[in-house]
Amino acid sequence: MPKIKRLALSRQSLIRSIRQFFADNQFIEVSTPILSPFLIPESYLDFFQTKLATPEGRRRSVYLTPSPELWHKRLLAQGIGSIFEISHRFRNGDIGKLHRPEFWLLEWYSLSAGLQTSMRLTQDLIKYVVARQTIYYQGQKIDLTGEFESLSMFEAFEKYTGVTEDSFFDKGVLYKKARQLGLTVQKSDSWDDLYTLIYVSEVEPYLGEGKPTFIYNFPTQFAPLAKTNLKDPRFKDRFELFIAGVELADGYVELTDPEEQKQAFLTEIAAFKKQKKPLPKVDWQFIEVLEQGLPESSGVALGIDRLLMIILDKSDIKEVQLI
Repeated sequence: MPKIKRLALSRQSLIRSIRQFFADNQFIEVSTPILSPFLIPESYLDFFQTKLATPEGRRRSVYLTPSPELWHKRLLAQGIGSIFEISHRFRNGDIGKLHRPEFWLLEWYSLSAGLQTSMRLTQDLIKYVVARQTIYYQGQKIDLTGEFESLSMFEAFEKYTGVTEDSFFDKGVLYKKARQLGLTVQKSDSWDDLYTLIYVSEVEPYLGEGKPTFIYNFPTQFAPLAKTNLKDPRFKDRFELFIAGVELADGYVELTDPEEQKQAFLTEIAAFKKQKKPLPKVDWQFIEVLEQGLPESSGVALGIDRLLMIILDKSDIKEVQLI
């Protein structure tokens, strides 16, 4: 069988399994626009902007959406129930073995689901679509039986860097630890800068070794659309799932407080200006959706291309794309 046909059949089989899983769990599949006249402000993302020609001869800016989230929450507010979508989405500047500017995204929203429930559904999905007890990825044996590993951010930092809970928010401690780890840092670096550098360099690459790993509870400023953790307001109810150092999914309990969301938007807008990045037209209607009443829910975004990489044991995302 030609290599391209085997790949196409693998992609088809994966999508069929995903759809069956969500059908079995009473989710509704939806399809939402890729083009939007506005975006949710997320300063860590670069976006694609183009011009839409109107029948009157005018041209107005529209954007290729990086996620269907702005549409999904409108549907949730109208009472659609638990939903999922498989679509192509876009992020500018993301090119590498794990990134492409255009990517295949699975995103879903579960009504009345807290963080642990959302993590369990994500675990069940992975087990269902992989349909094997053990897989091998880039020489690593990955055990999919039983419960996936679950680490809080505190636990992960202590396990992989030695930074304890008591000193996690101490900028001086993170600066010293970064120097010890051989990372390039400056005295002027903020706590956010140091945390991000250490997390990306010394924690992420080791998550999911031998068994898929959830890491949960992210610092507040790194989850502007997530609900604040009730036990510790320094954190948001957000998680990521890793297998063999590859991030597969990002999920969180949805923020429903419109005033808190507005302040998060303003913080992100200030970050755009500080970084001297172009600011897209902001989706202020998103705040109105929350004011109307967004039901309690959790959302998860999963990279389908990356999941297929894991299943087929490929090291580069281009190896699992047909074109």
